[in-house]
Amino acid sequence: MEERAQPGAEGATPSLREVVGYGRRAFGLVWSSSRSLTLVIASLTLAVALLPTAAAWVGKLIVDGVLAAIASGLEPDRDQALLWVLLEAIIFGALIVSRRMLQFQKRLLHAELGFSVSQLIHSKALKLELQQIETPRIQEMVLLAKQRATSKPFALVNRIFEVSQYSVTLLSFAALLVTFSPWAVVVVLIGGLPLFFGELRYSGVMFRFYTGKTPELRERSYLESLMTSDSGAPERIHFDSGPAIMELYETLFSRVYRQDRSLQRRGAAAGASLSVASSGVFFATKIWIVWETIAGVITLGQMTMFITLVKQGQAAVTSLLASVGGMYNDLLYASNLYAYLDLPEISRGGNAREGPHPDDGLRLENVSYTYPGSLRPAVDGVSLHLPPGYHLGLIGVNGSGKTTMVKLMTGLYRPDAGRVLLDGLDLEEWDREALRSRMGVLFQPFVRYKSTVADNISFGSGLRITDEELLLAAADRGLARALVDSLPGGLGTRLTRRFLDGQELSGGQWQRLALARALLREDANILILDEPTSALDAVAEAELFDSFTFNDHDRTLVLISHRLANIRNADAVVVMQDGRIVEFGAHGDLMEKQGIYRDLFSLQAAPYNKE
Repeated sequence: MEERAQPGAEGATPSLREVVGYGRRAFGLVWSSSRSLTLVIASLTLAVALLPTAAAWVGKLIVDGVLAAIASGLEPDRDQALLWVLLEAIIFGALIVSRRMLQFQKRLLHAELGFSVSQLIHSKALKLELQQIETPRIQEMVLLAKQRATSKPFALVNRIFEVSQYSVTLLSFAALLVTFSPWAVVVVLIGGLPLFFGELRYSGVMFRFYTGKTPELRERSYLESLMTSDSGAPERIHFDSGPAIMELYETLFSRVYRQDRSLQRRGAAAGASLSVASSGVFFATKIWIVWETIAGVITLGQMTMFITLVKQGQAAVTSLLASVGGMYNDLLYASNLYAYLDLPEISRGGNAREGPHPDDGLRLENVSYTYPGSLRPAVDGVSLHLPPGYHLGLIGVNGSGKTTMVKLMTGLYRPDAGRVLLDGLDLEEWDREALRSRMGVLFQPFVRYKSTVADNISFGSGLRITDEELLLAAADRGLARALVDSLPGGLGTRLTRRFLDGQELSGGQWQRLALARALLREDANILILDEPTSALDAVAEAELFDSFTFNDHDRTLVLISHRLANIRNADAVVVMQDGRIVEFGAHGDLMEKQGIYRDLFSLQAAPYNKE
């Protein structure tokens, strides 16, 4: 499938058609989030739009009423003028209340819409396959969506309401101004155009600038984490790398800031010039109205009203066009969100819950896989058969393809060529949950969940298993039971120092919990363990390999380890190099071949053979 250029990926500006489409989608999202709030905001917007016109009209009546009362000296004329003042007070009171209520309702909508957008972002992330998530371009799109697009849909809809409000206000102003002269309406509209086109052009420039600077912003965020996170603190303090990191951070900030400052300066200068031009149009129109009043063409009350209408109309035009320009700016940033949400989802998984040949086990047939952007396959033409209960050791130097093999065996990666089968059926045809239930996996590196002990184990079932007995049984199998019992809250202990009652664990303790997580599903008859003892001490390592888990031939076991002594009892050992299987056989056979395996084994055994 040919990929369409994404706006956020390279700073490209979306087309007008895409922009309009994004606007419709944003408003549709608001409507689906809260119809009642949308209707209330629309009603209040209409009130706020019309009340200023009513106030201007009543202002005219007040001035003319006062002049009439002065001229006649009659009490009814005086009372009428006072009634117009009272009506004006009511109108202004209603306007104040409406504006306050409108702000309140918009804050509620902002909260609800923000949550809805976050749900969309997270739901999309959960639908992406590992091959997509690991792609740098998609990582950048996720960052762009999270950075500003979570707030931009609300800002966009808010602009839509503002544009509607200012448009209604201008129409009502125009209905009164046209009684003076149709040209007055034209002049008011023309006065705001220069500022509008300037803002519109500036919005596009700033969008392309900030979108194009995403890599620098990601690097700045990373440097900030190095200076503030607890995980990087020991090395930073010991090696005194803080000043160097700060220097990199300051250099990066200065480079981006200089470019940003230059753009902001040009935008401010252009905005000031255009604002002066708009003000000049207003004062020219005001002179025209005053001249007509002196000539007796209009009354003093009409003069007051028309000047007010021109002044507020000019402000409304400026606000309207600024909102339109801001709407375009919001749409540009919202395009990052929708470009991310529109990413094609790889259709994975069938509906099969068992294969046609239950005694066949796990089989790889001429499997190859190349990472996007790489010139060399990570796995190249691998064929391998693991019957049920078969124990396989998998070794090789770093970068030889071992971890990629794990992801292919578990169905996380789809092979570029060849097939991976379970019980005679391609993994693509298996129901995803049925496939997961068949495999217990310890990934390298494993995740350290900043949650409770129970959650750290239960994540092995997607948090579906919560029964304490089952969790403790998994802890036993993963050699973590003593750890759980030693913690103050047992399974309920929170494993993070971010909370006052939280606990932090050592690397070996975390690995025990990761093992328990991998061994949680008792019905899993295939175990794939990637470096399961990398953080364990010698006693715990020996205990693990003496356990039932590693001597149970009712389960297929794939063990990846740099410690070759741990795999010498496997049914067979695979030696990988540059993504290919270069040696295969039992420990004794490989030692006789005098190849890579023997050299590595002898190298590790040499220190123990010295007297």
